[in-house]
Amino acid sequence: MADTLDSLPATSNQHDVASTPVRTTSSTAEKSKPRPSGFRGRPLHQIYALPAPIRTFPLPNFYPNNPLSLFHVVYAWVSQFISPPPAEPAIIHQGIWSPETRSIQIKDPKSIRALWEQGFFGKGNYSRSEPNWFKREQARKGKHYGHVAEDFTTQRREERKLMKWDRARKEQEAIQRTRLEEAWVAPVGPKELLALPNSEEDRKLAYLNAFASVNLDIDVTSLNDTLPEAEGDAVPTTPQMNGHSARPPTPPDTAKSRKTVRFSPEVESATFKLSDPPSPSAQPNGNAYAIDGTLSNGTPPLSQPTDLGISNPPLEESHELEVGSEPEPVIVDKEHLQLCLEETFYLVFALGALTVMDPATGKQFTPSDLFTLCRQVSYVPPRETNLQPDDPFLIQYAVYHHFRSLGWVTRPGIKFGVDWMLYNRGPVFSHAEFAVVVLPAYTDPWWKAEGREPPRKSWHWLHTIQRVQTTALKTLVLVYVDIPPPFGEDLSAVDILKRYKVREFIVKRWLSNRNRD
Repeated sequence: MADTLDSLPATSNQHDVASTPVRTTSSTAEKSKPRPSGFRGRPLHQIYALPAPIRTFPLPNFYPNNPLSLFHVVYAWVSQFISPPPAEPAIIHQGIWSPETRSIQIKDPKSIRALWEQGFFGKGNYSRSEPNWFKREQARKGKHYGHVAEDFTTQRREERKLMKWDRARKEQEAIQRTRLEEAWVAPVGPKELLALPNSEEDRKLAYLNAFASVNLDIDVTSLNDTLPEAEGDAVPTTPQMNGHSARPPTPPDTAKSRKTVRFSPEVESATFKLSDPPSPSAQPNGNAYAIDGTLSNGTPPLSQPTDLGISNPPLEESHELEVGSEPEPVIVDKEHLQLCLEETFYLVFALGALTVMDPATGKQFTPSDLFTLCRQVSYVPPRETNLQPDDPFLIQYAVYHHFRSLGWVTRPGIKFGVDWMLYNRGPVFSHAEFAVVVLPAYTDPWWKAEGREPPRKSWHWLHTIQRVQTTALKTLVLVYVDIPPPFGEDLSAVDILKRYKVREFIVKRWLSNRNRD
């Protein structure tokens, strides 16, 4: 079921580093290529076609009502008998044990993509889930045409934010319109009657002035601060309904009220050092010009003042690199894949697709040594002796192995306050359907004789977990692991794991209007 490293898609993190071309200030300068509008890459069902990093070769199905299917089965069996497929796993990935983080690090780019695309194992240490930090950096600098999941998430959040802002704005406009209509009083005095509009155009103008005075779309108060007033001249007013007068909402002069901020393309140190050379013409204000037209701090001016008092926009060539300047820094992929203990032991013990190196000795861990190491570091603080049957690793791995063997994509659920999240196909296809909370159960008579009881959970805890999962549209599953009595340390991992049993219970919120029967 696994794909080999030679047939991995071209989306691997291993890229050829090319020299960065130097741009000139001429009109024929090299510019970044625009991203194709319809570029989407390979379909997801092709990239994530394999559910595990191993490949199987099953025989085709046989249909009794179709005699041709029998020949298909015989042909497949004979072809595999004559030319047997290669042993699986054909590719064994290599990881490094990290005692600081108590996890395993995968640093080979091809292995990172293979383990993620073939089972969704691990997470990037610089990413939320998929290890795509290198791709995000390329997209940020305009050197990657593929889609990035985090960019889509950010775009959707910005669209929702704008939608909520627009909805709130329309609600405020409707409220202000209602207030204006309710505040209107029929005129009774002679001045009020004379101030009434004489035509439909005057009525619309008066309504717009009244609408602008309540600061909906046009902030009249802010405009008054920017409008120039002549000394000794009264500001003309416009009559409105009910005899009131207000300043007409004349738009300000954009050439005089607009504020522009321009930054230097070169970022200089903001800390004074004794080794820095003195300025050629230091001035108290710090903004004096030197003989060559540059500022006192050595930065060339971005624009020159004109006769109209308006600064010209900076030239486009000022942002480009000149000939002989330093090239852009090359992006180096610094991200690695991080595997938790349960994922690591499943790849080593159940699939045989991973080996773990000990950085202290440089040797590989055997499955039995890795099993013991995972049990020891699962305690806080780690212990080397007195390992119990209910240690955290054994309980969590029994549940992880159980759901992985059933075909679920099992991922850590710390984001939602649970132990594991269950995906139908994977996080790139859909959201998690179930949230799993693991609880130990001491049902064996030996534990009852010892008086051992599981940790007590309150109804408040259960309602809290259930409310979070209901809000996230997930189903809560309580998984009880029956703890066996103590056993000898000489048993293998297979014999130990056979003693554990897993029981599942789905918890749903009880609603009186839906669960009356």
